[in-house]
Amino acid sequence: MKLCTAEEMRAIDEAAIQEYGIPGMVLMENAGLQVLAAVEELAGRGSRIRIICGRGNNGGDGLVVARRLHDRGADVQALLLAEAAGPRGDAQASFAIARRAGVPILEAPSPRVLNRAAEEADLLVDGILGTGTKGAVQGPALVAIKATQRCAGTIIAIDIPSGISGNDGSVLGEAVRADVTVTFALPKIGLYTYPGHAHCGDIRIADIGIPRALLEDERLCTNLTTAAEARAMLPARDPAAHKGDCGRVVVLGGSPGLTGAPTLAAQGALRAGAGLVTVGCAASLNPILEAKLTEAMTGPLPETEASTLGTASLREALQLTDAADAVVLGPGLSREREALEFAREITRLSRTPLLIDADALHALDLTLNRPAGSPTVLTPHPGEMARLRGCAIEDVQRDRLGCARAAAKATGAVVVLKGAGTVIAAPGGEAWVNPTGSDALATGGTGDVLAGIIGALLAGGASPLAAAVAGVYYHGAAGELAAERTSARGVIAGDVAAAVGEVLPS
Repeated sequence: MKLCTAEEMRAIDEAAIQEYGIPGMVLMENAGLQVLAAVEELAGRGSRIRIICGRGNNGGDGLVVARRLHDRGADVQALLLAEAAGPRGDAQASFAIARRAGVPILEAPSPRVLNRAAEEADLLVDGILGTGTKGAVQGPALVAIKATQRCAGTIIAIDIPSGISGNDGSVLGEAVRADVTVTFALPKIGLYTYPGHAHCGDIRIADIGIPRALLEDERLCTNLTTAAEARAMLPARDPAAHKGDCGRVVVLGGSPGLTGAPTLAAQGALRAGAGLVTVGCAASLNPILEAKLTEAMTGPLPETEASTLGTASLREALQLTDAADAVVLGPGLSREREALEFAREITRLSRTPLLIDADALHALDLTLNRPAGSPTVLTPHPGEMARLRGCAIEDVQRDRLGCARAAAKATGAVVVLKGAGTVIAAPGGEAWVNPTGSDALATGGTGDVLAGIIGALLAGGASPLAAAVAGVYYHGAAGELAAERTSARGVIAGDVAAAVGEVLPS
């Protein structure tokens, strides 16, 4: 499903009006009816419904809702944050219709009136600001947003919670916290990126009559992964397949104190359908990994004095990678000098599809130095991305989509920027935002499980982008399932690995 910026949505609206001849008032009426459906679903009999309307189209939508509720005999009141001449365009026309219909409208309400309205509301509709808001919220809108915090009832946001940026999900000083957000035509990027996503509650995507061709425009290059799309990206699996047909994954990593990481990556790969998994590790660690792993094989390799993989491991490690369908490089590798040199050389020499994670990312920069045409996936968390780009973690988190896209373009790899609302970016600029997962994944080792899942999908024949998008989606779904069985606080990485097989389609 496409995601859009505020500017892209504005262009879509204009195209619907100008090119298709759909009047703006028709779109506004349709939007209001969609919000009305949510209000009627959630409001109990006799509910006091208060609708705060700004000067723009969101306020106009709110006035449509108020008029329709008034016609039904509901206890409704609209609070307009402007004098009668204040609303613009279609919102002004909506105001005029509502006033002629006898809707109770309070114009330019004082803070005291707004506070009282919010306190008495069983259901409050937020039509204060729209998706294009920029800069810190000020004036009457700020007063109104603060008033919504007094509401003990249900809050429904029109299109986006007021005070949230539609482009990046940032909070513009103050923002409404909605229980339900009814967004129109396409979801906005800010609804699915943090911190904005935490303000949205249940997001409902409403059809308001914009032609399908405009919503599927190829120039819209940001996507939200859906269950159907994730399933379609999984590599095909022959019912008559044997283990050799289902992908051979090699995991290269492990060091003293960090043998759990390659173990979890191997488990993730096995649960995601890899036919054969081998962990290449320092020879002295082999007995430990053999004890941890039952279904995976191990490949003891020459090691450094620090019991890590190093330059002496290269020849035998490359023999393993040459026989594999995908390689996962980095889990538990360590940041010893020779281990990092090993990671650089594997990256430079192996042509097998390669996922680079964890410590191996510390060996590299954005030049990457991969053989031409070699499929590659990078899976940094925000701290690793900050190191790769030479910036602060705060800069990464402020523009996760932009950072992931820039890193993908610079490296020629698919980049998975992990975190809440994981972003997957391709070198050509296409990006996906993942909607699954929760704080259950905020525990050590879950990233290693993800690396193994993506590695298995690569080995099964999926493209780097498809493997990353689907892998992230099902990893998040596994985290959600694991949390249902215990609690988000109680989930460990092994629980996530165990749940992968249950969330993946047969």
